[in-house]
Amino acid sequence: MDAQIVTYSWIFMGLFIFGMLFFGWIGMKRTKTADDFATARSSYSPIVIALVISAGMASGSTFMGMPGLAYDIGTPSLWYPLLYPIATVIGMLFIAKVIKKYGDEFGTRTIPEFIGERYKSEFLRIALTVISVLLIFYVISQFVAAATMFQTMMGIDYELGLILTAVVIGIYVFMGGSHSDIITDGFQGLLMLLVAITVFLCFVVGAGVNGGFSAMLETISAEKPQGDFNHLFLPGDDTYGSFWLVALLFIAHLPFAIQPHLGNKFMAVKGGKDIRKLIMYCTIFATTLPLMALGGMLGIAVIGSDAGIHPDQIIPVLFSEVFPPIIAAFFSVAVLSAVMSTSDGLVVSLSQLLANDLYRKTIVPRINVSKEKAERNELIISRYSTIVVLIVAVLLALSPPESLSVFLWIGIGGIMAATAGPILLGALWERATKKAAICSLLAGSIVYWVVYLPFGFDFSNPFGASGISVLVGLFVMYVVTITTTDSYGDIKKDDWFESNKTENPL
Repeated sequence: MDAQIVTYSWIFMGLFIFGMLFFGWIGMKRTKTADDFATARSSYSPIVIALVISAGMASGSTFMGMPGLAYDIGTPSLWYPLLYPIATVIGMLFIAKVIKKYGDEFGTRTIPEFIGERYKSEFLRIALTVISVLLIFYVISQFVAAATMFQTMMGIDYELGLILTAVVIGIYVFMGGSHSDIITDGFQGLLMLLVAITVFLCFVVGAGVNGGFSAMLETISAEKPQGDFNHLFLPGDDTYGSFWLVALLFIAHLPFAIQPHLGNKFMAVKGGKDIRKLIMYCTIFATTLPLMALGGMLGIAVIGSDAGIHPDQIIPVLFSEVFPPIIAAFFSVAVLSAVMSTSDGLVVSLSQLLANDLYRKTIVPRINVSKEKAERNELIISRYSTIVVLIVAVLLALSPPESLSVFLWIGIGGIMAATAGPILLGALWERATKKAAICSLLAGSIVYWVVYLPFGFDFSNPFGASGISVLVGLFVMYVVTITTTDSYGDIKKDDWFESNKTENPL
């Protein structure tokens, strides 16, 4: 990497880290209780939360993994950035208002707690708490993306990049929890929009290619004859080989917004009436950020398909070729915003699995402890468990995966499979029952791991496996509900559980 780019990268990185720590300090000033740390409840405008959610959806996968896939296999991979924001926003239409309403009325702080309260089931809450540990795969992928950026743009060792990422995130999340997460992510989301729009404009004009846009298309066809814009699918590929595989990718993303680090952001919107504005803004922001994938296609023409670089490095390498050193350094550091904006939310969510779902909801009711002391203990657990999460993530990220976009979905797919039925149907369908939710969770989870893992059908496509499992989970949720209730939603006599319909605010 050019020495000037390295120098400027260090300068911008220093400013970026200072800014994140400053925002973390602001978040700390706003964090007084464990609920503040967990949710920042009813504190921010819909446009801010839309930036935060969209940035969290995008992550290092959208800003490095998806351009890497486009650089590696060409046009067929663009189905991913095209479809995932649309599917995610559609899913939000089902769940956002309900999660906000339930959180405001009953004080729920996490998605597992929401599910547990919705169905009055401790089993569901604990099961989803355990399943949500799979988010660690997501954290690892973000750390790998950050360390790769540090290594590529600043010339430091990969391992040192991991440690630097963990230290910065750890400090500001430890200080302010969800408030720090939201304030930093709102700023990072703005940077990400700037980078995505810039990459799109560079693609449109064919920046860095003699002859502009038309010459770029010709070069892509020559470099990637099976992956140019004349080929929508890649025959034989596990993810993009056919229309049906792409359809499964779309289905897999319908429950995407119910992930713990995204779903809890609905509680931070000031009022329930703001949810419609939130979804509108999310639609705009979330469909703009994936334009980053076009940078991978431009990279084929500018860098060449046999440049000897790892696909996930294509964005920083492309910036160094297209822009002057100072601009290349700025945009490359801005890409780190994509990583930070998801990592901090994930760390907060994982800390709440211990502090809220296990300590507050499981242990506290079984021990003799005052409400005030339990609140103090929960805030302490929330803060210090972030350190545990970060250490585990760094250790597991020492061996980077082949593809960030695929690796992070190992964990996400498992969560989607388990929660699609209980949340997507249960959010709007008052008739949905606890028995159906449990059966759906078990069926979706079992099908996902049997289909995806080698001892199943050797289906090495987490998107497809998740899509199949989501369909199974929804089907089981529907069938069990209609066979165990009458048309008015009353539980039949042979149901396993007592009805809690009168307690259900949905």
